[in-house]
Amino acid sequence: MSPVLEVHELTAGYGSLTVLREVGFTVGEGEIVVILGANGAGKTTTLRALSGLIPAAGSVALHGEELQGRRADARARLGLGHAPEGRGTFGDLTVDENLRMGGLRLPRREVPAALDHAYGLFPQLAPLRDRAAGRLSGGEQQMLTVARALMTRPRLLLLDEPSMGLAPQVTAELFAELGRINAESRTAMLLVEQNAAVALTIAHRGHVLESGRIVLTGTGPELAGNASVRRAYLGV
Repeated sequence: MSPVLEVHELTAGYGSLTVLREVGFTVGEGEIVVILGANGAGKTTTLRALSGLIPAAGSVALHGEELQGRRADARARLGLGHAPEGRGTFGDLTVDENLRMGGLRLPRREVPAALDHAYGLFPQLAPLRDRAAGRLSGGEQQMLTVARALMTRPRLLLLDEPSMGLAPQVTAELFAELGRINAESRTAMLLVEQNAAVALTIAHRGHVLESGRIVLTGTGPELAGNASVRRAYLGV
């Protein structure tokens, strides 16, 4: 499985505070990789560093193209999509307008097909296309955030805590959709998540992050069956 993303010795933080310490991992073609960890472990910082939203040392390559030294918008043009923590939809804009915001970099003639593709991925959003995003349920807003990030068909989609604030049933439905999208489109995904139980149901591989370092790596089933992961993240 050829790597979509290769990360070596990634170190990042905020001011004088170092949060990530020489983290390294890969994401293969068509693979879902999850990063698990408690609050403050460095999960969101990892995605922000990969996206170019904060300065970082080390190497980050997307399909062999080095991203370090490139701005966030340049990384997006190379095929890095990001669905941030907290959804971040534009509440006063309609679902359709939110999706169009995700496709601003597309040539105008490609936007209708991209919209059709987004609604095909999340058919629940199609009847809501003229509704303001602020009037959607939490689950619908999260689907909109993911659909917007997929408007440009990125090579790699970064997902930051997509289950945050969602009811268990809604979380299960969202992750089922993510698994289906991955299976049908082979979109590679890097997912950071506190809800290990649901994340490991769709992950091919995963890493446990503690205090800015990767301390455990395995396949989804291996991590789900690991005693320390079960105690710390699955509550069993």
